[in-house]
Amino acid sequence: MFERKVKRKMADVRLEVYRIRRRNRAIKQFLILFLATAIITFVPGYFYYSSKNTKAESGVSKNQSSKVNPPLKKKVAASAPQVEDITNDPAIYEYLKSLNFTGTALVVKDNKVILNKGFGYADSEKKLSNNSQTVFYIGSITKVFISASIMQQQEKGKININDPVAKYIPDFPNGKEITLYHLLTHTSGIPEHSETTQKISHDDLIKKIEKGKLKFKPGSEWNYSDSNYTILAYILEKVTGEPLETYVKQHVFDVAGMEHTGFGEAFYKEPFPSKGYKQKGGTMITPDLPDMSQLFGCGDVYTTAYDMYLFDKALYTGKLMSQKSLKQFFTPFKHNYALGLYSDPGSYSDHGVLPGWNTLNSFSKSGSTYVVLLSNVQNGVKSLGVVNNQIYLMLRNKH
Repeated sequence: MFERKVKRKMADVRLEVYRIRRRNRAIKQFLILFLATAIITFVPGYFYYSSKNTKAESGVSKNQSSKVNPPLKKKVAASAPQVEDITNDPAIYEYLKSLNFTGTALVVKDNKVILNKGFGYADSEKKLSNNSQTVFYIGSITKVFISASIMQQQEKGKININDPVAKYIPDFPNGKEITLYHLLTHTSGIPEHSETTQKISHDDLIKKIEKGKLKFKPGSEWNYSDSNYTILAYILEKVTGEPLETYVKQHVFDVAGMEHTGFGEAFYKEPFPSKGYKQKGGTMITPDLPDMSQLFGCGDVYTTAYDMYLFDKALYTGKLMSQKSLKQFFTPFKHNYALGLYSDPGSYSDHGVLPGWNTLNSFSKSGSTYVVLLSNVQNGVKSLGVVNNQIYLMLRNKH
């Protein structure tokens, strides 16, 4: 009896073990099936999401890179600057055309642009026309930017235009007798220096100028000399502690809003540079230019007609210096020459010539009329001064 009970009990245990094993096997199979389903469902989604994020991140990185390094962007034709020539006075246009004027002419009357137009070729070999945004070397008109910078430094107390040159260049010959004012007004007696095609440092250029002998006692006479403004530019660099180009760009060009004006070889990086010509024996030649380092402070600037007008207006309206300084700036000393420009009976003007270029800038003493004539044919028109006067006369009669 007992033995039978034990056997039955053992059979029951074996049956329970079997059931447990079956249940465990079923659970195991369920877990395997669940995990397999999860892997099939989740993993592709994960990789899709991860791939999507990676693309997005790479896109952000690309955009950030392009912002940091703009030159990597491709230039497209659509980004080329748009040029708009303005002709609101057919009579002035026809007058300039009748003279075979080559270059850009700008005329402004009472804040209205009457004319801003190119004439002839900027490059006759390539048949590229001058336009309102063509840049030209302006030769001696450069000097007015230097004199304006000198006056700015005087207002800051770093310079006095009555100081002797010796204060800034101790060993300069006759430096105790020659003042900055004498340099500004071309009454120093210092002769012109030769301007060659050889590159020269600023220090060596000053040494070359120092070798010239005075033509007269400082302040007693007038003699136009590029050397005067080269010395002033050299002093500006000493006083400001920075290159002339840097100072003038920041404190003159940028203040006036001049976007296509600069120094020396940067000319060729502009969208519309002109090529200089000279008529000789019935043909056009391209004369050799001095090296721009030889023209330091006295003739190494280029600009457009409209930028030149922006400077004139900024100067006249007191954006560049105080009214007190302007009065001194516009007051002539000898030969109707003030500080970097001429003070004529009804207007202020400056004129510049380089081999291949001839330029004239003028604005009325009332500040109502501006005439800028920039030509890339050095001797194409007999006298830009006569042309300038005729345009003033036409404006007076019509506007």
